[in-house]
Amino acid sequence: MFPSGGGSGGGTNPWGKNLSLRRKPAVLAIRLSRELQRRPLLAKCVPTAVGFAFGDCLTQFMNRDRSRTLREQWSFSRTGSMLCIGALCAGPILLSFNRWMDLAVMPSAGSSPVAVAVKFLLDQVVGCFIWQAAYLSINPSYRQSAIALLESSSMQIEEHRRGLQRHAQHALA
Repeated sequence: MFPSGGGSGGGTNPWGKNLSLRRKPAVLAIRLSRELQRRPLLAKCVPTAVGFAFGDCLTQFMNRDRSRTLREQWSFSRTGSMLCIGALCAGPILLSFNRWMDLAVMPSAGSSPVAVAVKFLLDQVVGCFIWQAAYLSINPSYRQSAIALLESSSMQIEEHRRGLQRHAQHALA
């Protein structure tokens, strides 16, 4: 293909004189990693934004009306809102939370597999709470479903509490 030296031999190497075609992805990954280490906020906000938008896409896809086309019912503004919330709200909050975890969760062994797993799980839980709060705030039908779920749960809890009271009264009598 391309000679790695770039001199004679029937062509020039578009990747540079000292890089073979196989090494280019590795070098690119190293450069990208360095840039992301220099810009931790960007490194946290971009994947968080993509994750929030992807979560909205999954939710819209799973809750679609199958009698209509997906294009007719898709809310691009909701997906865009979740993307912006992920980038501008959740990303900075989670970056701050991750920095706090670095100080609070096993600081002496912060890169051990257990510490990394705990930090990852806590990051996902906090991110899920932020995602849910954001989705509840921008999606009226989701909010109505959540309220209905809470009301039915509170009714079941109340019925269970009454049953326990009756059982306790019978047991004491």
